Amino acid sequence: MIQAVARTIETTLPSPSASVPPSQTTEKGVATILIVDDDEMERRLLQSALEGLYELRFAANGRIAEEILEKDTIDLVVTDLAMPEVNGLRLIRGLRDKGDDVPIIAISGVAAEQLDLAQDYGARIVLFKPVQRDRFLEAVRVSLARRRRWDYWSPGGERPPPGA
Repeated sequence: MIQAVARTIETTLPSPSASVPPSQTTEKGVATILIVDDDEMERRLLQSALEGLYELRFAANGRIAEEILEKDTIDLVVTDLAMPEVNGLRLIRGLRDKGDDVPIIAISGVAAEQLDLAQDYGARIVLFKPVQRDRFLEAVRVSLARRRRWDYWSPGGERPPPGA
């Protein structure tokens, strides 16, 4: 199972030699990242990797994340999959069903099948817990760089389909 996830990750992220600008900003300024995880220790670990580089928001489950996404402009969502109330899969599917193309990184330590589903539902990158810090930071940079390219790619507001 874990090998299947590793292959998914490798095919989702470019090789380290690929040229991806370390985009920490958007056209509006510093990128805002929403971290969604019911485990406070996991939220703190992700926070420690991103603190000082990005503006951060936090939610303990998908329901709270949905409320934040309704009122704030979020440039990237990093979500765990196994959570109470609204889990990560429901959050991802709900965002895509609404047409929201915010980049999503799904993280889970439960089952590889859940990560595969997350990707099917619209997560652009999936990572298995425990997440390696350098791999996580690269996933964030890639996700934000792709979003930034899309903003320049289509000034009229049209975007490529989710997952492109």
